[in-house]
Amino acid sequence: MKRLLLLMLLIFTMSASLPNKKTVLKSTIKQNWRTKIGCTSYRTIPVLVDGQILIGSNGDHFRDYALDEGNGVFLLNGQNGEITKNFENNQFGDMDVNGILHFNESNFFGNDNEEFLCVDQNGKTKWRVDASGDIEHRPVLIQSFGKQLVVFATETGQIEALDALSGKQVWTYFDKAFSGWKMGENRTLFKIKMHFSEDFIFFNEPSLADLNGDGVNDLVYNSKWGNFTAINGKNGKLLWEIDQDDHSDFYTNMGREKPIIIGEGEKSQIMILLYAKTDGKDEIAFYNSKGKLIHKVATSIDLGGAMLSQTSDVFMTSTAIIIPSTNPKDVKIIPIEKATYKNNNGDLIIKYNQCQVASNKINFNDEPCALIVSQYDSENSSGQSPMLLVGLKTGKIHYKVNLPSTSEFAPYIADVNKDGKLDVLVGCYDGNLYCFELEISTSKLIIN
Repeated sequence: MKRLLLLMLLIFTMSASLPNKKTVLKSTIKQNWRTKIGCTSYRTIPVLVDGQILIGSNGDHFRDYALDEGNGVFLLNGQNGEITKNFENNQFGDMDVNGILHFNESNFFGNDNEEFLCVDQNGKTKWRVDASGDIEHRPVLIQSFGKQLVVFATETGQIEALDALSGKQVWTYFDKAFSGWKMGENRTLFKIKMHFSEDFIFFNEPSLADLNGDGVNDLVYNSKWGNFTAINGKNGKLLWEIDQDDHSDFYTNMGREKPIIIGEGEKSQIMILLYAKTDGKDEIAFYNSKGKLIHKVATSIDLGGAMLSQTSDVFMTSTAIIIPSTNPKDVKIIPIEKATYKNNNGDLIIKYNQCQVASNKINFNDEPCALIVSQYDSENSSGQSPMLLVGLKTGKIHYKVNLPSTSEFAPYIADVNKDGKLDVLVGCYDGNLYCFELEISTSKLIIN
């Protein structure tokens, strides 16, 4: 991926605030295997089919100025992690790949070479289309009157819906700030320009809900690093926008979290976190299906940073579990145990930052739990990410282990090696994909 200036600045700022002392913390989790596949991001979502793992890679570095043979897509054996194949990496250009969507024996993904592909499980290309810019997120699937549509968006402001079977265009949306390539324009000049430009219009996977009750899911994007854009899934028309500038006292969501949608149809609501810019209360804002603010809920604790991925039915931040409700009086906020601490000056510090949560839950100690990877632990500077199992009813941290390296990967839970116990896949900044044994029966997995 190319457009990481803002993200790198954020990481640098956070890193600079951490203690200078560096220690290595022993990991107590069993490692089944590890495989060098290159850099993974918080948008890297693997596919596990028939004992094979299909996963995208950003290669040796996130920004490619020359050919990087370590990026593209890797096919691995789930039993031992051995690489079976590495494909879509043998062309000049930035071939970085993040999330992959699997549907009907096909795999769909975009890359940083401004193209979108459909391949089979062995990497053979079924179809390929040109795009207007880098595609940073996993595509989504919506059903529209008997057709399955695969939808992707670009950093430059294009949203494209394609027939999943043929790859033919169904509809296209261009943001008002669109700055990419359109059919008929000089593509060579565009690709040279893209190699040195920065755009963040559509960077992350959208949330899906039928906002207008027409029987087709609509798409809600957290766009432009803090705004929100709702698109009609039936025809690609703009439904509404929420502009960050509308909130003079707050800033919203840092542009990376998926909006949480509760309820159904025209009665659905979109839940957005509003962080206080100065001393004051964080808030949870609720918008109706037409993008209009209907109420806010003040929080009694600092919400920290929102999870960069979410599990169903709950919304999580680095300090709290939020049980949403369309009635503001019924919204529950459960603090996460030991999520904050006091430094030597007595200041309250958020302990875990830049968190990712597995999409599925685990039943552990008689409560549903979320498995979380935190990029940083502010109490130490070990260069390792903690992985936590957090109870969703109590906020209790049932266990914590330290990964071999730092990570921004959403943990992927499955019985990868088919031994009847749950494993977890985690990609780390050291370039390895790890498979860890959770020592928990597969019967404890709660599939969302």
